[in-house]
Amino acid sequence: MIKLQDASKVIGDKQILCSITHDFKEGTCTLLRGHNGCGKTMLLRLLCGLIKPSSGQVVFTKEHSFGVIIENASFFMYETAEYNLRYLAAIRKVIGKDEIEQYLKKFNLYDVRKKKVRTFSLGMKQRLALCQAFMESPDVILLDEPFNALDSENLEIVCGLITEAAHAGKIVVVAAHGDIPNDIHFDSTLQMEVGRIVVG
Repeated sequence: MIKLQDASKVIGDKQILCSITHDFKEGTCTLLRGHNGCGKTMLLRLLCGLIKPSSGQVVFTKEHSFGVIIENASFFMYETAEYNLRYLAAIRKVIGKDEIEQYLKKFNLYDVRKKKVRTFSLGMKQRLALCQAFMESPDVILLDEPFNALDSENLEIVCGLITEAAHAGKIVVVAAHGDIPNDIHFDSTLQMEVGRIVVG
């Protein structure tokens, strides 16, 4: 579980997150809703430890592994899709070539695995980002606008993976402000406005 206890974040003189309290539990899928700039992305950064709260606490009940898409994924643009995933996999060394190829195939990228990422369309880059988020079967999956630029086939694939991850006991948090696919069951929806949870 990840527990936010009255967590706030101030950057410069701007209040980004304000007094957020919520428990993100294993085996649940949470939807973060709200317009651009309301604090969704910053909340995801807080959940995975990329930033620390200015006040309050983020409590991790155990050591978690994370699969994350936050804003625009960073890739080596002049390297291949396969190289990028292998580079990331080498950090934790929990998966090998077979798992990488499995996800490249799952997201219809296997045939272009030797192409440089700079040649990819926006949708292909999004699918590559989804590959890296899911491929190591992390304990916590945090997805910022994961449905952007996906066609219906790949949208169905990511919806299935999100559902499977929650059923497998993982913590899944999806931040989105546009249309949400009907295929995903969200255990809770947190509506955010100006850095606060106003519903949830």
